[in-house]
Amino acid sequence: MKKRKILVLLVLSVFIMPLSAQTFDKAFTEMKAAVAAGNYSRLSDLFSDTVDLTVRDTDGIFSKTQAKGVLKGFFEKNTPKSFQIKHQGSSNDGTVYAIGLYLSDKESFRVYVLFKEIGGSAKIIQLQIEEEI
Repeated sequence: MKKRKILVLLVLSVFIMPLSAQTFDKAFTEMKAAVAAGNYSRLSDLFSDTVDLTVRDTDGIFSKTQAKGVLKGFFEKNTPKSFQIKHQGSSNDGTVYAIGLYLSDKESFRVYVLFKEIGGSAKIIQLQIEEEI
């Protein structure tokens, strides 16, 4: 009986893990397109109910609506030229992250995005946009 339970758990994990990976892949694709276009509304759709947000000198934990307003101001002042993911990975705690380079018409910025699966979908729980040094 114990072997049967272990076998069932192994089989279930084989099916659940790809679904989780697909969830994060879709969220990454949506995030990349939103940042590249400067589409703050589309990006904020990926946020959890609250998000740890750092955009230049603005830093704190914001509601989805507040964070959307902060991003609107940023993208309006920094029109996008390009966005590339430079590195991505995952942690043992179930989070997935991406580090990218955002080029505006004036400056370049380092972008750090942290996703976590919440309620069956990948949500952004942390976003940092800081000047590239």
